[in-house]
Amino acid sequence: MTMTFRCLTNSREAVVRSSLKLHAVMLMCLALALCFKSVSASTAQALLRTDLQPLKFDDIKTPAGFADIKTPYNDFLFEGFFAFNPAHPRFEGRISSHDLNCAVSKPNALYGTRDNFDVGQTSSFERKPLIRPANTSDTFTLHALKIKPLDAPLGLVTVNLQGYRSAADGPLEWSVDFPAGFHDVLYVQIEDFSKQTWNRLKSVELWADFHHDDVAMDWEFCVDDISVELAIE
Repeated sequence: MTMTFRCLTNSREAVVRSSLKLHAVMLMCLALALCFKSVSASTAQALLRTDLQPLKFDDIKTPAGFADIKTPYNDFLFEGFFAFNPAHPRFEGRISSHDLNCAVSKPNALYGTRDNFDVGQTSSFERKPLIRPANTSDTFTLHALKIKPLDAPLGLVTVNLQGYRSAADGPLEWSVDFPAGFHDVLYVQIEDFSKQTWNRLKSVELWADFHHDDVAMDWEFCVDDISVELAIE
């Protein structure tokens, strides 16, 4: 706000008017400052209601190489996933040395596949590995994760992510193609890669599909260092 004042020194009345104007401007600035302080305080209070968590899964004991993920784990549920230590002695000769990079932070990562669900379960829809808050009234933001397909696919493997908000909102979708061969872990920064903020989420599904010629099937993948921010209602 810019205001210009004329100071008429030869008129006492003009000087009084100028003083009153200056006083009024000072009061206006004070009122604006109080309003700004109030808005800032409200924003700060809202930020206190979130909890940014980098999930590394390294505190989970994996004496047999694989282990169930306790429910809940850091306020989240992981359906269709196991914690696993790719460097465990039981996997020697059974897992490629190229896949030891699954555990970005040592010793564990998550192992995911649609085959992790009980094949004896009957359902009208296909189940996919899923992450969601343990409290159904909470939502979360997915910021980043590190992911790769296991082994050396002969053809293309597509890793898919699908985020769900309310029933009224369409899903958020992003995928990445890994060509044949072994791979380094891909650091996915969700907003940069998908050009969308994945917030107010109720759940996120992750799965991998193998494609080669006319063959299509589920594929195993690993994920680690998942950066999530829980919004507590």
